[in-house]
Amino acid sequence: MLAAEMTRETPGGVAYETEALDACERDFWGDVWDSVPAALAREKGVERRDFGPVRASIVRELPRVGMMNLVLGATEPGAIEDGHLAAAVEWAGSHGVNYYVPVTPGLPESETAEAWLKSNGLAPGYAWMKFIRAAHPPRFKAPDLEVVELTDPEAAPFGMVVATGFGLPAWGSAFFAGLPGREGWRCYAVLIDGEAQACAAMHIHGDLAEFGPAATLEPARGHGCQLALLHRRVLDAIDAGCQTFWVETGERVPDKPSTSYRNILRAGFEEAYLRPNWRQVW
Repeated sequence: MLAAEMTRETPGGVAYETEALDACERDFWGDVWDSVPAALAREKGVERRDFGPVRASIVRELPRVGMMNLVLGATEPGAIEDGHLAAAVEWAGSHGVNYYVPVTPGLPESETAEAWLKSNGLAPGYAWMKFIRAAHPPRFKAPDLEVVELTDPEAAPFGMVVATGFGLPAWGSAFFAGLPGREGWRCYAVLIDGEAQACAAMHIHGDLAEFGPAATLEPARGHGCQLALLHRRVLDAIDAGCQTFWVETGERVPDKPSTSYRNILRAGFEEAYLRPNWRQVW
């Protein structure tokens, strides 16, 4: 199938390719895993393994945090028929973690992947919404906050802020602490009274800019920190020559907060598609 046949558009007419977004995401999480110090990775059971086009990553010390236990690539060509998804799922499950298997909708292998997962005891769970934005300047006013770029992993509190915002244990900062200054990454903080109170990153993959991870410490919530960080990343992504920006957050449901969702829409992103996370039925 020609790549052009898989090009889609948002309701506002912004073109994107789901395969390119998936490839960007695999590199995003691969970089996060590769940045973890080897000694800590061994101690906490942080592992990553590729099975053909399928990439599985686990954290044995965080067995119920689906975001940190992922099997990516279920819809890649050959993932099912060549046994790669089966091998990845078996490997992840052997470590006792409750992993996510995201399934991108509408690809040639999507229905086959869903059927295989269902027949092997998995079911679709909480989904993530993918948002797309074109490379136009921000059309919203940035909150009056000090946003600085972080380039030194030794001096920056980036990992601590993100881990705290995500509710991870203190050692979880190691997943993100090495990203400032890493090739392909741009990391930022909002300073309030000289202290970092919110952080966000941007991963550049060719002409794609993936926004995330981002978090705000409790005392600074409600002050527009993430909107300020979105504004800065949009400007810097344009300056870097990126053509398509994307970000994701949890789907909007009645019992979950939606501040991030609203901020993303306000920053000019459009809802593109929901991607369910399949997981074991316990």
